[in-house]
Amino acid sequence: MRPMILVLCGTQKQDFSRMIAAVELVANEQEVIVQAGHNDYKSNTMKLFSFVPNETLQLYINEADLIVTHAGAGSIIQALKLRKRVIAFPRLSKYHEHVNDHQLQLASKLAQLGYLLMYEEGTSFQKLYENALMFQPKPYELGGQMLQLLDDQIEKYLNFKK
Repeated sequence: MRPMILVLCGTQKQDFSRMIAAVELVANEQEVIVQAGHNDYKSNTMKLFSFVPNETLQLYINEADLIVTHAGAGSIIQALKLRKRVIAFPRLSKYHEHVNDHQLQLASKLAQLGYLLMYEEGTSFQKLYENALMFQPKPYELGGQMLQLLDDQIEKYLNFKK
């Protein structure tokens, strides 16, 4: 059975085909399942769906060998709790993928702490994918640095929305 990559675009209505297109570069090497959300992306090499019931999504997450996800805290934490290898691909405000760059800040910090790998604009997704196959993430434990980091991100986001 071929290894499986699960791609999570989240529920934001802004286009995020940039991430899907990057993953498609390695799709011929893997089975790739994409929760595309509101993106209208077409592919002959990946299985795409907008949304599925949470139970179905949980099955995909459990089966995934690698999760490539927008850098939303919920998606990341869900994957880390299951000790999955994660590539976080932050939505960027300059591409109108989100209202600010809090995803970039969160992903950068979690990568720095060793929990995941982060895609950085202008780098090779192929090389990052190859690194992810050997990556051993730091085990997730809620508390300490992780809890403080999440608290800080939530506060920044709420202050932005005021």
